[in-house]
Amino acid sequence: LRREKINAQQQLVETQQRLLENLQSSERILAQRVDERTEQLLALNQKLEALSMVDGLTGIANRRQFDQVLAREWTHMQRKGHNLALVMLDVDHFKTYNDVCGHQAGDECLRSVAQAIASICRTGDLVARYGGEEFVIIAPGTDGSQAVQLAQRACDTVRALAMPHPLEHAAVVTVSCGVAVMVPSPDSTLEALLGYADAALYQAKARGRNQVVGGDFEAK
Repeated sequence: LRREKINAQQQLVETQQRLLENLQSSERILAQRVDERTEQLLALNQKLEALSMVDGLTGIANRRQFDQVLAREWTHMQRKGHNLALVMLDVDHFKTYNDVCGHQAGDECLRSVAQAIASICRTGDLVARYGGEEFVIIAPGTDGSQAVQLAQRACDTVRALAMPHPLEHAAVVTVSCGVAVMVPSPDSTLEALLGYADAALYQAKARGRNQVVGGDFEAK
């Protein structure tokens, strides 16, 4: 009886040990699976976050990314005491192009213009779709003459695409550009920079389109 009792106790201990080992193994597998799922969700969230910063039509940065980058660069340039340049670009007579050629052709036009503008920008610049047929370039550490040259290259590159425009006097698709440059300071605002660039773009259109205006709107 004593031996049977001892054997039974040993079997019970062994059974408990196996159950404990099985439980620990299951917990490790579960923890591993939780870690894998967490990593997958993190990667998915990062992908979704990245997609939320990209314009679905043109593939360049969208308005949300533009706003974030502009605010960040404003703070950065203010700390360094350097220029922050902003170029606003608008596709000339786009409504007419869209109405005559159709929305599909209009979308393709915007994609081509976006890629053309992106192709002439430097590392560190940001090209974004501001809305509709309007685009923007953020160019940190760029002075007035450099920003005007950058805008002019954008104009020339879009014109060189030679996309036919239904308006006879337009001939091909072009863009108008407004340039503004400021050294951010506690006494200046992002809104002022945007306002200068927008005013310059308005003048470029008033002067006949397919050109760059910015010298009179550079704010020191």
